[in-house]
Amino acid sequence: MDDNLPGGRRDRSRSRHDTDDPANVADPAQTGDVFSVPSTTIAQADLIYPARGADPDLLPALALIPERFRRAQSSDEQVAQWITFQSMWFCDGLPATIQLYPRPGIDPQQAFDHLQVVQGCFGSQHEHKVAAVAWLASRWFSRYDFDGVTEPEQ
Repeated sequence: MDDNLPGGRRDRSRSRHDTDDPANVADPAQTGDVFSVPSTTIAQADLIYPARGADPDLLPALALIPERFRRAQSSDEQVAQWITFQSMWFCDGLPATIQLYPRPGIDPQQAFDHLQVVQGCFGSQHEHKVAAVAWLASRWFSRYDFDGVTEPEQ
């Protein structure tokens, strides 16, 4: 089956991530999957006024997000941890001691900035943002905790 659309665009509705393995982080140039890595185009203005978070280059189409991330309650422990992460961020903000562990090849600041812009935009439905932030976070980070960064011993 040909995944290419007219104009050289790739059909992302049949993403390999519909089979769900958040550990799969690949080169988007090879896969055509722009969401395997965070955007490198986030500007300081986007962080202050995150209206761009609803743009299709930052917010994955709901159909692209695996079904298990689109449910508020998930029996999948890994999915539930990232839905909890998004919910905590939305309701209470993230504590200063948050520590995110990026997957190999992921720039943690770019990933966090991308998530922050999606999380803060008002141009999409809340449920869509919940699913997007949880899914993207699961792809770009292996885990999180609230232990903070330990200071190196002197």
